[in-house]
Amino acid sequence: QMMSAALVPWLCYGLIVAARRPSRRALLGIALPLAGIVLTHVPIAFITALITLPAAVMIPAWITRRKPREFPRRFGVVIAGLALGAALAAIFVLPMALELRYIRAADDDPETIAFLSSRFVQLSELFAQPRPVDLTDLTFQQPVTLGLTGALLGLIGLIALVIQRRFILAALLALLVGLVVFMMLDDSLDVWLNIPYFRQIRFPERLLRFGAIWLALLGGASLLLLPERWRLRGLAVALPLMLISALPQVYGSGKFVSMNHLTALDEIQFEIDMRIWGTTSYDEYDPKWGATIPRPDTISEPESYLTDPLRVIVYRHDVIEQFPDLQVQDLGTDTIQITAATARPVRFHQYYFPGWKATLDGDPVRVYPEDEMGLLTVDVPAGEHQIELHYAGTTAQQAGEIITLIALGIVLLILIPDRVWRQVTNRLSRRARQTAPDEYQDKNSLTPYPLSNPVGEGTTPPLSLRSGERGQGDRGKSSAPLPKRAAAAIISGVIVLALINEWVITPHTHWFRHESPPDNPAYMDHPVHQAFGGMFELLGYTLEEEVTAPGDWLELTLYWRPLQEITQPFRPRVQLVNLPVSEAWAVSDPFFPQGGVGYPLDRFVSDRHILKIPASTPPYMGHLSVQLVHLEDETPLLLPDGSDRLILDPLIRVRGSGSKSAQTLDYRLGGMVELRCASIEPSGDSLAITLYWHVITRPGQDLSVFVHGLDSTNTQIAQNDAPALGAEYPARYWQAGQTLIDHHTLPFDPAIQAVAIGLYTPDTRLTVTQGGQTGPDDRIILPVVAQDCTR
Repeated sequence: QMMSAALVPWLCYGLIVAARRPSRRALLGIALPLAGIVLTHVPIAFITALITLPAAVMIPAWITRRKPREFPRRFGVVIAGLALGAALAAIFVLPMALELRYIRAADDDPETIAFLSSRFVQLSELFAQPRPVDLTDLTFQQPVTLGLTGALLGLIGLIALVIQRRFILAALLALLVGLVVFMMLDDSLDVWLNIPYFRQIRFPERLLRFGAIWLALLGGASLLLLPERWRLRGLAVALPLMLISALPQVYGSGKFVSMNHLTALDEIQFEIDMRIWGTTSYDEYDPKWGATIPRPDTISEPESYLTDPLRVIVYRHDVIEQFPDLQVQDLGTDTIQITAATARPVRFHQYYFPGWKATLDGDPVRVYPEDEMGLLTVDVPAGEHQIELHYAGTTAQQAGEIITLIALGIVLLILIPDRVWRQVTNRLSRRARQTAPDEYQDKNSLTPYPLSNPVGEGTTPPLSLRSGERGQGDRGKSSAPLPKRAAAAIISGVIVLALINEWVITPHTHWFRHESPPDNPAYMDHPVHQAFGGMFELLGYTLEEEVTAPGDWLELTLYWRPLQEITQPFRPRVQLVNLPVSEAWAVSDPFFPQGGVGYPLDRFVSDRHILKIPASTPPYMGHLSVQLVHLEDETPLLLPDGSDRLILDPLIRVRGSGSKSAQTLDYRLGGMVELRCASIEPSGDSLAITLYWHVITRPGQDLSVFVHGLDSTNTQIAQNDAPALGAEYPARYWQAGQTLIDHHTLPFDPAIQAVAIGLYTPDTRLTVTQGGQTGPDDRIILPVVAQDCTR
């Protein structure tokens, strides 16, 4: 991702150069970075396309704003450069575009949106300083941050560009960084969902690599605040500062895997151990045919893949189940002898994909995907037959290869030096003059058209983003090139630092890292040590805040350790539940790496949960509930006391002002609470009573509501007393300024003509006043009338 993102500024620079100085060499400034981006990382290429296409129009249009007739030529060169870049990458791009419909990434996975939503971050997290990694933690995720140091330098750089009057450059860089920041926040979800296929990126943090490049350029501009003679010294200070601040991100929690001697058998074993079939977590690159996945543990004699990794075999379960009616003998990598008692379809342990060819006894035969797993299938008649399979490729793949080869030839032609072109054209000109009739010879007409700008290489003045002409508008403020000695010192310093890190810091120290005991993580704030089903132990948790609000986030990190070898997959589930644990207002059950399968007993796993509080959540007090459920049947592991969940200690407050209501009443109770509106109406066999309380001052104690049904003589004939807002939000937690909806019922009785309402503590009723006057019996008497209190 980083390698691909690092090419993006070069692509943008190539667009500017080609639009200012259209030439054949300028094509390569666009084509080579674009091809590099596409062939290095697809998500970054997709993100880049969103800015490249508009830029391809806007940059030539801006440069030719005073000379609109120049636009077609300059725009044509830009488009030609983009086309050449696409052609260089056609070996990949063309099959990707034309065959995307054959893989699952083209379909809408219902879990994609939920997963995408769980990966958004808060603004404060985007610019936080990353903390050192814990080597005992099995979970390692790159910090989702652009870095505090980079952010500060970027802000200074933005100010410097404004002071230097480079307004367009400042605006463009700020816009690009701002776009990345916006796309990392949950407010951007609609944008993610409305750009075709954009949701398949799945991880918003992939944009961080893209944004880090533009932030780095802004940070570099911070040197412009210094006098030019001090800028080299400023660079000498800023570079080590950036490197030191980034060191916590350098070290992963696991060991690097040597790729030198990996085999197909290692891949098979990896899938079996990690339970990640097909090497991708979401199967997005699997062909779309079939409802399930052929697992590698169904392969017999997997050791044969050591010497023959590309062999195609008949699906072994079919061989076992259909024996002796189906008998198979492998004759080679792609040749199988089949003896069938009756005609039948034969499945091979190989996904079907367009481009597969098969012969039956030397004659072509149709291949197709079967419905269960999308395996390559051939209809075989009764008898003994020999089948040969091979992948011939698709028309799109073959066309892509040809286009890429042609594009490479064009690049080589463009790289031919100008003097060689001049020699060739001069020779052709002389040859033409010698063969043409005298009356048609004209020296001027045979003068070759220059194929490149006459400005010599290395003499190009600096580009300006403020002026329509090269080298103008900078007013002497452009920086001098970095001296060669300084550049060599920087390169040498980076190499030396890399060698010291590789040979000394990484193998012999724990600098910039932690190595916690397996039962006491360094970043765990609250120990718990609770067993779940005797299989996992919840070591403890870290809770960032105990107060949240509707529309905000609640972040919790759990720390798990396996107590035995785990062979079945599980998933933690965290819910924000009410005090009676009867309903939940937020839930988080993200992907748990490997489902816990294969976790070593001497390591722990940090499990981060981000709960989004719905905007409709009322003022609330709740708990965090933790479960560990089986991945397949959703059965929770039980705690030693038989319960299916652990309720964490801290109370979570959801702030808010509550519901808006019309004020049709002006009763005040005990100087603490107002009754602003009430609706009383029959509902089935009950009388539904809805009260809207407005809190003036915090009660600080629990309150109960009495609801008495009165007949026409105000005699009490029904009663229902209950805590205000039940057990979900006791009055001792109420906050001033909140408007709370309180529901009560009475048995329906036609004799009930009015309802008496009031509040009381264990000791006394609260005094009821209306317009400053005290009411009789400290109660409010209301008729049985339905009211719309939501106006």
